[in-house]
Amino acid sequence: MLTHLYIQNYALIEELSLDCSEGLTAITGETGAGKSIIIGALQLLTGGRADARVFRSPSSKCIVEATFTCSPDVYQILTREFDLDDVEGGIILRREIQPAGKSRCFVNDSPRLLQDMERLGEQLLVIHQQFDHLDFYDRKFQLQVIDEYASNMGLLREYQTAFRKYSDALRKKRDLQTKLDDAQREREFLEFQHAELARAELKKGELSQLEQELLLVSRAGELHANGFQISQLILREQGIVDNVQDCMTLLRPIRITDQLAELYARMENLKLELSDIAREVERLAEHSDIQPERALQLSQRLDLLNALQKKHRVQSEDALIEVRDSLSERLQQLVQADDEIQKLDAEIAIMHKDIESLGAKLGKVRKACRADLEKRTISLLQKLGMPLARFEIRFTDEQDWTETGIEQASFYFSSNKGNELKTLKEQSSGGELARFNLAIKSLVSARHRSLCLIFDEIDTGVSGQIALQMGALLQQIASYQQVICITHSPQVASRCNHHFYVYKEHADAMSATRLRRLSEQERVEELAKMLSGDPPTKAALKNAIELLQLQIPA
Repeated sequence: MLTHLYIQNYALIEELSLDCSEGLTAITGETGAGKSIIIGALQLLTGGRADARVFRSPSSKCIVEATFTCSPDVYQILTREFDLDDVEGGIILRREIQPAGKSRCFVNDSPRLLQDMERLGEQLLVIHQQFDHLDFYDRKFQLQVIDEYASNMGLLREYQTAFRKYSDALRKKRDLQTKLDDAQREREFLEFQHAELARAELKKGELSQLEQELLLVSRAGELHANGFQISQLILREQGIVDNVQDCMTLLRPIRITDQLAELYARMENLKLELSDIAREVERLAEHSDIQPERALQLSQRLDLLNALQKKHRVQSEDALIEVRDSLSERLQQLVQADDEIQKLDAEIAIMHKDIESLGAKLGKVRKACRADLEKRTISLLQKLGMPLARFEIRFTDEQDWTETGIEQASFYFSSNKGNELKTLKEQSSGGELARFNLAIKSLVSARHRSLCLIFDEIDTGVSGQIALQMGALLQQIASYQQVICITHSPQVASRCNHHFYVYKEHADAMSATRLRRLSEQERVEELAKMLSGDPPTKAALKNAIELLQLQIPA
């Protein structure tokens, strides 16, 4: 139940406090006085969009705060779901909007996200506005009404969770299949490229080794001749090594300083190095036979590697190895995609059975409550001045499962004898649809016992006895839950337990919306003004008293 509402610097409201009670509360006032601004503030509090137009004074912040009380079982649910602390004294929602546009939200003085305010608002109050009845033209909304009446929302959420998993799996499979189909078109080419590189038996650093070996083979004759000559020049008698040895013999007795000793050591190393060079050159010369076949093999191998590099637009055999490995990985992914699709198919089959099972339960509950909803709606419509009203819910099955199940619901209606039942859009007038709206929503509300039910001018288009019956129906709803009704109808206002009057006050070159609770005498005068005008006539005052005293059978 909404117990207190505080609004500051919102639209035409400078500051407004409203203390609410159980039962039916009516809010009346002249058009443009700001009655619906109160609804706008509540919508802002529970997640509505904020912009510069919310500010009465652009230099001050806007504040909307509401206090709610709940039954102990609802407290437990909200405490668990929203992790609330200290809610025994009530749940206080507050939203502050700074002039710069920054918004802050609080629940019991603890900062919260706007999404939390929206979700909490759904648990604490329900707002029905003037043109909400147009929602009944939407078949999805009609099915939602049936689910709410059938107390089906828990089962529906369970089904929708399963359906979303099923849809996600189907979407994942489609994406995988698309990628696989695209890849399959080039699979043979990928396999050919990979096989070609695999046959090449690529090795890191091979190209440089091949080039060196080819040089040795191609100049083997020259290397053989020159190599032996170099060896002879170094090692023969009176060759380079002997000359170095002679120098060492001359230097040995005069190693009288460190520098001379170092020079001698260097000559000794030079002798050893020259000897080693001579032997290495000789060994190369001995093994440098002319091999035309090997030269051809090396040339062919180099041609192959260079051709592959050119084909794949790379500069080294290492890069070719990377291309080969990448092709191997892509081919492996295709194999894995096949396996994953098969795995997904198995999972999708299980998920489909789940949604079939849950969907069947959903449909069974919906169809089970159809006759009762039709009967009760017709009974209320008859009380609301449509004695010949007929109402029928028809179900049709879709070709496949959707987010709301497999069946669709259509509301068929007629208010006149002999008329064919047609859809609401084809058949009902504005006044009839408004009454249909109230009848259905009162039945749904009775099932759910919403904490606070707010009606904003939903009686538009009806008057007289019908409006009186609407007021009686709101009074009946208010016997088991709090109802706040913004109305222009004196008949509806006469049924309320509490009556507030909204008016506009002009001062300091600015208009401001004000609100005050009416006394019993003030209620009579307000109803009389609504019946006749300001000032009210004596007949209107008498009629107002009669309206307040009138007893309407349930």
